[in-house]
Amino acid sequence: MCERLADRGYFHPLSNVWKVFFLSERRRYHATASELVEVARLRPRAKPFFEKKVSSVISYAVDRCDVDMVQRLLNVVLCMGMPECCGLVLSFLLEFYCDAGDLRSAQKTFEHSETYGIELNPVTFYRYTCFLSSRGIQIPHDMLLKKYKMDPRKAKDAAVQNNVKFKF
Repeated sequence: MCERLADRGYFHPLSNVWKVFFLSERRRYHATASELVEVARLRPRAKPFFEKKVSSVISYAVDRCDVDMVQRLLNVVLCMGMPECCGLVLSFLLEFYCDAGDLRSAQKTFEHSETYGIELNPVTFYRYTCFLSSRGIQIPHDMLLKKYKMDPRKAKDAAVQNNVKFKF
């Protein structure tokens, strides 16, 4: 039924039914939600309707501390080609891992965002660097430049010019 309505340009029912199946606790409904994503993926005009659902799905997952749901949402966002939503989903996923103290997963999530050029929320980026520092992990120079929004060329010149020495 949703597919026929989508064929006529009515995408609200498709996105609403997808959200209900996606948020369900029953795993068998997740397969149906995946099928609806495939239906929507073939219809580019459906994408904005699904983009509007992303933030409410994230809120629902955060309220329940459901990392699995955020990971599944990341798959949906990547499958449908929604780069603006990828940063939001990856940011929440990274925060989940930092809050849980899962260093390996946090590092992989950050590497994924760097590899694919997905920009993270600035607050999440800051929290990630603090998380690394709290674990005694040295933060790479290029990451610090990004954290403090410094141009790498200017930072190198400033380091050479400010040859400060301390005397005690």
